Amino acid sequence: MASTKIPLTLLDPDGGWVNAPVHVSELDGLPVLLHFWTMDCADCAAQFEAVNQWIVDYGPKGLKVIGVDVTHSETELRDTNKVEGFAREHGLRYPIAMDDGSMAKAYGVDKHPAFLLFGTDGRLKNRIGGKDALRRMRAELKKLPGQEPPALHGEVSREQEDQAAASNP
Repeated sequence: MASTKIPLTLLDPDGGWVNAPVHVSELDGLPVLLHFWTMDCADCAAQFEAVNQWIVDYGPKGLKVIGVDVTHSETELRDTNKVEGFAREHGLRYPIAMDDGSMAKAYGVDKHPAFLLFGTDGRLKNRIGGKDALRRMRAELKKLPGQEPPALHGEVSREQEDQAAASNP
């Protein structure tokens, strides 16, 4: 994947922000995870709990998560109350950019949910979308220095596999 710097325009979405705006200076030297979703996407909503947990566990270690609500209409784009209510309902406390579709297009996001992971150097490391995006992004987060996300529900960690192998020779 080609590495790209995070463009300044990312931080000035046409639709505005929910929860808090983000400035590019706040992202310097931090790994950044963009989570693209829509309010009418069941697969997207199913990911919110895991993404919120990543923020709790790895935000203190530097991981910055920014949600991107990709709107489908001019009316929805202007209705921040609707997005704020949706964010409250789903426990989303991280910054959410309200995208009119231009950010998604600029990053080549054509399905939801989607994750874009940027390294501490501000370069795009990976773009992952679709139903399996949560598991695949978790594997990518493991590669970041100091970032070892917890296992997903029902998933066995490498340590657990090693312990099981050692106890069953």
